[in-house]
Amino acid sequence: MAVVDIYHSRLKERQRRKKIIRDHGLINLRKFQLMERRYPKEVQDLYETMRRFARIVGPVEHDKFIESHALEFELRREIKRLQEYRTAGITNFCSARTYDHLKKTREEERLKRTMLSEVLQYIQDSSACQQWLRRQADIDSGLSPSVPMASNSGRRSAPPLNLTGLPGTEKLNEKEKELCQMVRLVPGAYLEYKSALLNECNKQGGLRLAQARALIKIDVNKTRKIYDFLIREGYITKA
Repeated sequence: MAVVDIYHSRLKERQRRKKIIRDHGLINLRKFQLMERRYPKEVQDLYETMRRFARIVGPVEHDKFIESHALEFELRREIKRLQEYRTAGITNFCSARTYDHLKKTREEERLKRTMLSEVLQYIQDSSACQQWLRRQADIDSGLSPSVPMASNSGRRSAPPLNLTGLPGTEKLNEKEKELCQMVRLVPGAYLEYKSALLNECNKQGGLRLAQARALIKIDVNKTRKIYDFLIREGYITKA
Protein backbone atom coordinates (compact mmCIF):
# COMPACT_ATOMS: atom_id res chain seq x y z
CA MET A 1 0.00 0.00 0.00
CA ALA A 2 2.87 2.37 0.75
CA VAL A 3 4.35 1.74 -2.68
CA VAL A 4 0.97 2.40 -4.30
CA ASP A 5 0.61 5.66 -2.35
CA ILE A 6 4.08 6.77 -3.53
CA TYR A 7 3.15 5.89 -7.10
CA HIS A 8 -0.12 7.87 -6.86
CA SER A 9 1.67 10.88 -5.37
CA ARG A 10 4.11 10.84 -8.28
CA LEU A 11 1.24 10.75 -10.74
CA LYS A 12 -0.48 13.67 -9.01
CA GLU A 13 2.72 15.74 -9.01
CA ARG A 14 3.28 14.95 -12.69
CA GLN A 15 -0.29 15.99 -13.47
CA ARG A 16 0.11 19.20 -11.48
CA ARG A 17 3.26 20.14 -13.40
CA LYS A 18 1.59 19.41 -16.73
CA LYS A 19 -1.35 21.61 -15.76
CA ILE A 20 0.97 24.51 -14.85
CA ILE A 21 2.83 24.18 -18.16
CA ARG A 22 -0.42 24.04 -20.13
CA ASP A 23 -2.19 26.88 -18.28
CA HIS A 24 0.78 29.27 -18.48
CA GLY A 25 1.55 28.52 -22.11
CA LEU A 26 5.02 27.09 -21.46
CA ILE A 27 4.75 24.35 -24.07
CA ASN A 28 6.00 26.67 -26.83
CA LEU A 29 8.98 28.10 -24.97
CA ARG A 30 10.20 30.24 -27.88
CA LYS A 31 6.82 31.98 -28.14
CA PHE A 32 6.86 32.53 -24.38
CA GLN A 33 10.33 34.12 -24.54
CA LEU A 34 9.28 36.43 -27.40
CA MET A 35 6.29 37.61 -25.37
CA GLU A 36 8.57 38.26 -22.41
CA ARG A 37 10.95 40.43 -24.47
CA ARG A 38 8.23 42.90 -25.40
CA TYR A 39 8.47 44.38 -21.90
CA PRO A 40 11.11 46.97 -20.88
CA LYS A 41 14.25 45.74 -19.12
CA GLU A 42 12.95 46.64 -15.66
CA VAL A 43 9.71 44.73 -16.21
CA GLN A 44 11.64 41.75 -17.62
CA ASP A 45 13.64 41.58 -14.37
CA LEU A 46 10.40 41.52 -12.37
CA TYR A 47 8.98 38.89 -14.74
CA GLU A 48 12.01 36.70 -14.08
CA THR A 49 11.71 37.18 -10.31
CA MET A 50 7.97 36.53 -10.15
CA ARG A 51 8.05 33.49 -12.43
CA ARG A 52 8.53 31.17 -9.47
CA PHE A 53 5.24 32.39 -7.93
CA ALA A 54 3.23 31.70 -11.09
CA ARG A 55 2.35 28.23 -9.82
CA ILE A 56 0.67 29.73 -6.74
CA VAL A 57 -1.61 32.19 -8.54
CA GLY A 58 -3.47 31.43 -11.72
CA PRO A 59 -2.16 32.39 -15.17
CA VAL A 60 -4.71 35.22 -15.54
CA GLU A 61 -3.83 36.77 -12.18
CA HIS A 62 -0.13 36.44 -12.91
CA ASP A 63 -0.45 38.15 -16.31
CA LYS A 64 -2.57 40.91 -14.77
CA PHE A 65 0.12 41.57 -12.18
CA ILE A 66 2.89 41.82 -14.81
CA GLU A 67 0.76 44.00 -17.10
CA SER A 68 -0.12 46.35 -14.25
CA HIS A 69 3.54 46.72 -13.36
CA ALA A 70 4.42 47.40 -17.00
CA LEU A 71 1.70 50.07 -17.08
CA GLU A 72 3.05 51.61 -13.88
CA PHE A 73 6.52 51.74 -15.41
CA GLU A 74 5.21 53.48 -18.54
CA LEU A 75 3.27 56.00 -16.45
CA ARG A 76 6.28 56.79 -14.29
CA ARG A 77 8.43 57.31 -17.39
CA GLU A 78 5.79 59.59 -18.95
CA ILE A 79 5.47 61.58 -15.71
CA LYS A 80 9.23 62.02 -15.60
CA ARG A 81 9.22 63.26 -19.21
CA LEU A 82 6.43 65.77 -18.47
CA GLN A 83 8.25 66.97 -15.36
CA GLU A 84 11.32 67.58 -17.52
CA TYR A 85 9.19 69.70 -19.87
CA ARG A 86 7.76 71.67 -16.94
CA THR A 87 11.25 72.29 -15.51
CA ALA A 88 12.34 73.62 -18.92
CA GLY A 89 9.30 75.99 -18.94
CA ILE A 90 7.40 74.14 -21.70
CA THR A 91 3.62 74.31 -21.48
CA ASN A 92 2.41 72.75 -24.77
CA PHE A 93 3.24 69.73 -26.88
CA CYS A 94 4.26 71.78 -29.92
CA SER A 95 7.09 73.31 -27.89
CA ALA A 96 7.84 69.86 -26.46
CA ARG A 97 8.52 68.47 -29.96
CA THR A 98 10.89 71.38 -30.65
CA TYR A 99 12.58 70.76 -27.31
CA ASP A 100 13.07 67.05 -28.08
CA HIS A 101 14.54 67.89 -31.49
CA LEU A 102 16.99 70.40 -30.01
CA LYS A 103 17.90 68.00 -27.20
CA LYS A 104 18.70 65.28 -29.74
CA THR A 105 20.83 67.75 -31.72
CA ARG A 106 22.73 68.75 -28.57
CA GLU A 107 23.39 65.09 -27.74
CA GLU A 108 24.79 64.50 -31.22
CA GLU A 109 27.04 67.57 -30.92
CA ARG A 110 28.22 66.41 -27.50
CA LEU A 111 29.02 62.99 -28.93
CA LYS A 112 31.06 64.59 -31.71
CA ARG A 113 33.01 66.65 -29.18
CA THR A 114 33.67 63.52 -27.16
CA MET A 115 34.95 61.73 -30.25
CA LEU A 116 37.19 64.70 -31.04
CA SER A 117 38.59 64.71 -27.52
CA GLU A 118 39.40 61.01 -27.93
CA VAL A 119 41.31 61.79 -31.12
CA LEU A 120 43.24 64.60 -29.44
CA GLN A 121 43.97 62.40 -26.45
CA TYR A 122 45.40 59.52 -28.47
CA ILE A 123 46.83 61.46 -31.44
CA GLN A 124 50.42 61.03 -30.22
CA ASP A 125 50.07 57.28 -29.83
CA SER A 126 49.93 55.61 -33.23
CA SER A 127 48.66 52.31 -31.82
CA ALA A 128 45.83 54.03 -29.95
CA CYS A 129 44.96 56.03 -33.08
CA GLN A 130 44.63 52.82 -35.08
CA GLN A 131 42.38 51.35 -32.39
CA TRP A 132 40.20 54.47 -32.40
CA LEU A 133 39.89 54.41 -36.20
CA ARG A 134 38.90 50.74 -36.20
CA ARG A 135 36.35 51.44 -33.48
CA GLN A 136 34.80 54.29 -35.46
CA ALA A 137 34.74 52.16 -38.61
CA ASP A 138 32.80 49.49 -36.71
CA ILE A 139 30.35 52.11 -35.45
CA ASP A 140 29.86 53.57 -38.93
CA SER A 141 29.19 50.11 -40.37
CA GLY A 142 26.59 49.39 -37.71
CA LEU A 143 28.66 46.88 -35.78
CA SER A 144 29.44 46.94 -32.09
CA PRO A 145 32.89 48.39 -31.35
CA SER A 146 35.45 45.59 -31.39
CA VAL A 147 38.21 47.62 -29.71
CA PRO A 148 37.43 49.06 -26.26
CA MET A 149 38.74 52.53 -25.59
CA ALA A 150 39.93 53.88 -22.28
CA SER A 151 37.56 56.09 -20.34
CA ASN A 152 38.11 59.83 -20.69
CA SER A 153 37.43 60.30 -17.01
CA GLY A 154 40.50 58.28 -16.00
CA ARG A 155 44.18 59.02 -16.25
CA ARG A 156 45.80 58.37 -19.60
CA SER A 157 47.97 55.25 -19.54
CA ALA A 158 51.66 55.85 -20.10
CA PRO A 159 53.23 54.53 -23.31
CA PRO A 160 55.62 51.54 -23.10
CA LEU A 161 59.16 52.32 -21.97
CA ASN A 162 61.78 52.55 -24.71
CA LEU A 163 64.66 50.27 -23.66
CA THR A 164 67.04 51.37 -26.39
CA GLY A 165 70.44 52.23 -24.90
CA LEU A 166 69.47 51.44 -21.30
CA PRO A 167 72.12 49.45 -19.38
CA GLY A 168 71.24 45.82 -18.74
CA THR A 169 68.88 45.47 -21.71
CA GLU A 170 71.17 42.93 -23.39
CA LYS A 171 70.86 40.65 -20.33
CA LEU A 172 67.08 40.31 -20.72
CA ASN A 173 65.18 37.82 -22.81
CA GLU A 174 62.25 38.89 -24.99
CA LYS A 175 59.61 38.27 -22.33
CA GLU A 176 61.58 40.22 -19.73
CA LYS A 177 62.00 43.10 -22.17
CA GLU A 178 58.26 43.14 -22.77
CA LEU A 179 57.63 43.18 -19.02
CA CYS A 180 60.02 46.09 -18.46
CA GLN A 181 58.39 48.02 -21.30
CA MET A 182 54.86 47.56 -20.01
CA VAL A 183 55.72 48.11 -16.32
CA ARG A 184 58.07 50.99 -17.28
CA LEU A 185 60.94 49.56 -15.27
CA VAL A 186 64.57 50.08 -16.28
CA PRO A 187 66.44 46.78 -16.90
CA GLY A 188 69.04 47.43 -14.19
CA ALA A 189 66.40 47.82 -11.50
CA TYR A 190 64.47 44.79 -12.75
CA LEU A 191 67.61 42.64 -12.56
CA GLU A 192 68.24 43.78 -8.97
CA TYR A 193 64.65 43.02 -7.94
CA LYS A 194 64.76 39.66 -9.71
CA SER A 195 68.01 38.70 -7.95
CA ALA A 196 66.64 39.71 -4.55
CA LEU A 197 63.45 37.74 -5.04
CA LEU A 198 65.33 34.67 -6.30
CA ASN A 199 67.69 34.71 -3.30
CA GLU A 200 64.83 35.06 -0.82
CA CYS A 201 62.85 32.30 -2.55
CA ASN A 202 65.84 29.96 -2.37
CA LYS A 203 66.29 30.70 1.34
CA GLN A 204 62.64 30.26 2.25
CA GLY A 205 61.82 27.49 -0.20
CA GLY A 206 59.07 29.66 -1.63
CA LEU A 207 57.91 33.27 -1.68
CA ARG A 208 54.62 35.01 -0.96
CA LEU A 209 53.49 38.25 -2.56
CA ALA A 210 53.53 40.04 0.80
CA GLN A 211 57.18 39.04 1.28
CA ALA A 212 58.04 40.29 -2.21
CA ARG A 213 56.40 43.66 -1.51
CA ALA A 214 58.28 44.01 1.78
CA LEU A 215 61.53 43.06 0.07
CA ILE A 216 61.72 45.39 -2.94
CA LYS A 217 59.47 48.25 -1.69
CA ILE A 218 58.24 49.78 -4.96
CA ASP A 219 54.76 50.44 -6.34
CA VAL A 220 52.51 47.57 -5.27
CA ASN A 221 51.08 47.14 -8.76
CA LYS A 222 54.54 46.85 -10.29
CA THR A 223 55.55 44.40 -7.57
CA ARG A 224 52.52 42.26 -8.33
CA LYS A 225 53.30 42.19 -12.05
CA ILE A 226 56.95 41.28 -11.44
CA TYR A 227 55.96 38.60 -8.92
CA ASP A 228 53.34 37.08 -11.22
CA PHE A 229 55.81 37.12 -14.13
CA LEU A 230 58.52 35.32 -12.15
CA ILE A 231 55.99 32.75 -10.93
CA ARG A 232 54.66 32.22 -14.45
CA GLU A 233 58.12 31.79 -15.95
CA GLY A 234 59.23 29.41 -13.21
CA TYR A 235 61.95 31.57 -11.65
CA ILE A 236 60.36 31.44 -8.19
CA THR A 237 57.64 29.38 -6.52
CA LYS A 238 54.82 30.32 -4.18
CA ALA A 239 55.31 29.60 -0.50
